[in-house]
Amino acid sequence: MKNNRIKKMILGAFVAVFLMSGVLATTAEAQGRFYRRPRAVVVYRPFNPFWHRRYDPFWGPSTYTVVDPLAARSEEGFRDGRSQGKKDAKKGLEADPTRNKEYNKSNSLAYRQAFVHGYEQGYHAELN
Repeated sequence: MKNNRIKKMILGAFVAVFLMSGVLATTAEAQGRFYRRPRAVVVYRPFNPFWHRRYDPFWGPSTYTVVDPLAARSEEGFRDGRSQGKKDAKKGLEADPTRNKEYNKSNSLAYRQAFVHGYEQGYHAELN
C-alpha cells in the first residue's frame, strides 16, 4: 500500500516538474509582433501565339514580370479610394474614408494610407 502511494507521489512530482519546465521555457518574444516587407514576386508567363510550332524566331520563349507587392497594394488602395471619394461626393456625404468597406477590410498599412490619399483627391476633384 505504501509502495503505491510513494510511486504516485514520485510520478506526480515528475509530471509537475515536466509541466513547469514547459511553462518557464516560453519567452516574451514569442508573443511580440513583427512586420517584414514582402519580397518581390517574379511571375513567369510563357507567351507564344504559335502553339503548334516548336520554335518561332520572331517570338521570345517567355516573358518575366517582376511585381512589388507593396507598390501593387498602394496603387490598388489609391485607385479604390479615388473612386469611393467620387461616389461619396456625388451622393453628398461628408468626407470620411474610414466608413468604407474596402478601407476596413484591408490589413495593409500601405493600402490604407494610399486609400485615404486617393479618397481625398477624388472627393475634392468631384466637388470642384
